[in-house]
Order: sequence, then structure tokens, then C-alpha cells
Amino acid sequence: MTDQCEEVALFNARLQKLGVDFVCTTTLPDTSACVSFLGTFQGKVVMWNMELTALKHQSNAASQQTTVNKSESGSSPFIEITAGREGVFPLNVGLDLAVIDETVIKKTIIMIRNYKRLVLGRIEFGSMHT
Repeated sequence: MTDQCEEVALFNARLQKLGVDFVCTTTLPDTSACVSFLGTFQGKVVMWNMELTALKHQSNAASQQTTVNKSESGSSPFIEITAGREGVFPLNVGLDLAVIDETVIKKTIIMIRNYKRLVLGRIEFGSMHT
């Protein structure tokens, strides 16, 4: 991987030293997970700091409190990229699942790495399953 800022290069070295493809700081399984991994964005290698959320869990919690329209509750599957610092981008992903585990994380990383039209902002999907 080339064209890396210093933080991305250090994270890449950490991944190689640990012999892993990503770092998850959340005990799994859970309804959300914080995961860092490398990928490509805007033609450069970047570090993604992803918050991965199980939307079915959120929907169940919201329906227990009140009946909420699906679009109003923000429970449509989505990818949201916000501006970050050099080479490091916050990434929020919501999937139509009840729980997040290691398999879901691996599939989500593959999805992000393969998605050709990633842009800053929010992309919502009618139905997106891993």
C-alpha cells in the first residue's frame, strides 16, 4: 500500500505486527462495534474508524418506547462518511441486523473495500444485508 500518511502507515505496521486485518475495540457480540481497518478512499489508502450498528436492535428499542416511522427513526441501512483528518476517516455503517459479531465485521469490511462509489456524506439503502 502506497501514498499513506504517517498515522495510516503506523496503523498498517500495527496490523502487520498483530497479524490481523482490523482492530475491534468492542467485546463481541454486541449491538454496535468500533472497528478500525485500512481501505481505499478517493484514490488513497486510508484508515477507517468505523462505528458499526445493528439497526434491528435500535428499531426494537424505539418501538418499545413509541411507534416511529422507519425513515424517521433512521433505521434504513446506510453508510456515512464524514470528513476526517489526513488519511483517517470516521465511518458509520448501519445494517439491518440484530447483533454484530466478527463475521458481520469481516463482511462489512469487504463491502466497504469493494464499494466503488464511496463519497463523503450518507448513502441509504432500501435493503442491505451482509
